[in-house]
Amino acid sequence: MPLDLPTLLVMQSFALACAGAVLIAAWSQNRTIKPLALWGIAHILAAGGFVSLMLGLVLHQEVWVLGVTLLVLQASLVWKAARTIDSKRGPIAVVVLGPLVVGLVGVVLGVQYAPAASLIVSTVYTIATATSLWLGRKDHLVARWPLVFLSAVHAVALMIGIYSTLSGSTGQDGLPRLASLFGVIYFETIVFALGTSVFILALIKERSEAIGMKAARIDPLTGVLNRGGFMERAERVMERCRRNGSPVSVMVFDLDRFKAINDSQGHGVGDTVIRTFCEIAAVALRPSDVFGRMGGEEFAVTLPGSSIEAAQARAERIRLSFADSCRFVSGHRVEATVCCGISASLEAEETLVSLLEEADKALYVAKTGGRNRVMRASQPAPVASTVIRVA
Repeated sequence: MPLDLPTLLVMQSFALACAGAVLIAAWSQNRTIKPLALWGIAHILAAGGFVSLMLGLVLHQEVWVLGVTLLVLQASLVWKAARTIDSKRGPIAVVVLGPLVVGLVGVVLGVQYAPAASLIVSTVYTIATATSLWLGRKDHLVARWPLVFLSAVHAVALMIGIYSTLSGSTGQDGLPRLASLFGVIYFETIVFALGTSVFILALIKERSEAIGMKAARIDPLTGVLNRGGFMERAERVMERCRRNGSPVSVMVFDLDRFKAINDSQGHGVGDTVIRTFCEIAAVALRPSDVFGRMGGEEFAVTLPGSSIEAAQARAERIRLSFADSCRFVSGHRVEATVCCGISASLEAEETLVSLLEEADKALYVAKTGGRNRVMRASQPAPVASTVIRVA
């Protein structure tokens, strides 16, 4: 039994309505995720557009002009949803401009010009959607790429529709025939609706998981890596240095008499001192260095490709800058200082744990030797550290 155009339009409407309903239902579970609502509404409006096209074909009325306008509105709302995914503005004026233009073309120039105008405007919105999604690729989310691909394919299908319409190969009775070159859009639209619904849900889920994983590795006070995040990333750096046979250095910092600062000046001043140290260290370190808060007032840094002499020079820079910046904090005389212990391995043959233990021993020497100083490890640390920490 051959597939006729009205039946296919009903199938398109059903597919779009179901896809839109799924996205709206997902949005209702978490109403802060606006892209799901926008994308869902867009598909539901498109379903209404295809119903209008079917009625116009069956009843021989010009209600199909409403249909093409709704399809343009779908494209503009999908564009806004794509912008919203990456926290970019999608002005309402731009969203309604396209449908308004198509409506004016139908009123001023005649309804016969509305289909071509709607295809052109929808193509512009769809290309903008694919571009916006592609520009947000720095988040490295896998589900983004199918959305880019489906949007690009949809834009190509619409371009085919423009060519078919302008070349006169679509038929003579209002809507293009199923067997015409334009017919590819009827099938591709179903794939676009279902595919984008699946992958927008996957993208939102993947982003939520990525945010959760990142939050689990970040210290909330300072915004730098916490102990777990530091150990994980530093291990990867160590492994890379080991493969390349390049040196690696480890620095352990500890703020001097930090408990006394908290007790005398208050925890607010103490938090400011910690954040100030992190800001100073971040400026002094390279993008390839791994910096993290190990707990309390202790911090660690892994410096790939760095000799112990280079690490010492960097640590001295941090120490001097921190002492200068924390003479006064929030109007209080603090005179905060920091000690640092450094260890190194010429070809990263030692483990990260052993390097941290060596640096920790050197830090202890710096603490007991008067504080506000940087010390280098003179020999490998024993297998089990018996260091007693000094505040």
